[in-house]
Amino acid sequence: MHVNLISSVPGKLAESVSRVIRDAYSAGDLVPGLPTADGARSHTGELLDDVAAGQLLWVAELSDRVVGTVRAVRSSPHVWEVRRLAVSPSCRRTGAARRLLRRLEAEALACGVSRVALDAVVERGNPAFYARVGYGTVRHFPAGDKPLSEVRMERDVRTEPTPVAHDAAPAGPGLLVEWRAAPGGTVCRTRLLSGDEAPASGTVGSLGADFWPSAPATRLRLVHGTLAREGEPAGSGEVFFDRPASHIAAFRTPRQAHPELLAWWRSPAVRRQAEAGG
Repeated sequence: MHVNLISSVPGKLAESVSRVIRDAYSAGDLVPGLPTADGARSHTGELLDDVAAGQLLWVAELSDRVVGTVRAVRSSPHVWEVRRLAVSPSCRRTGAARRLLRRLEAEALACGVSRVALDAVVERGNPAFYARVGYGTVRHFPAGDKPLSEVRMERDVRTEPTPVAHDAAPAGPGLLVEWRAAPGGTVCRTRLLSGDEAPASGTVGSLGADFWPSAPATRLRLVHGTLAREGEPAGSGEVFFDRPASHIAAFRTPRQAHPELLAWWRSPAVRRQAEAGG
């Protein structure tokens, strides 16, 4: 596999790159039923306009076939931002995405840039990959155009990449919803955080967490009631669902029910739970 920085983009290459982006973003979600990703509508005009505006483009090729791509926005003298990282579904788990990122980071470092940053959608499961390749979360925020949650992630390219925990519980204060696999389905638990608790990583079997920053105590009953309408109350602030988390609307898009309730993190174990049937 070869990864190259592209200086000019002829029409045939532009269409091949756009097709890889469309295929990747159409098939890349952790759970079904999410709003359509912007990348699923990628087209050659968008690509050519972005390159003409100064974005850098890398392409991964295997046997003369485009299998991956990534772009970079030079947002400041010290920060580059990742755009449209995509790998053909047939080439996933081959290391192509990692190689594309590393080439981008190497070029950034050679140009005197210290940080590479990106925004990733939590519900799509993307932050887990970026954490494995060394990107740490610095901010959570609601998506501006969809009822989804995003995280800002960054890496200092002057240091060696090391995996970063992405499943730390929020420090609070606020309302926390914890999701975990259970025999025959899924259990979630709601509780309030005072802000004095030390953040902790997810436990074995954890599927994810949602968080409503600075939510007052009155919101606890509201959120628990929303969850209980879709499942069965199980005591101690818990609700049981007789299906995998990927089939629970409140898990797929928590902001659909409560706009302030952010998906905080999601585990790849969600996909494995669905494949196992619960």
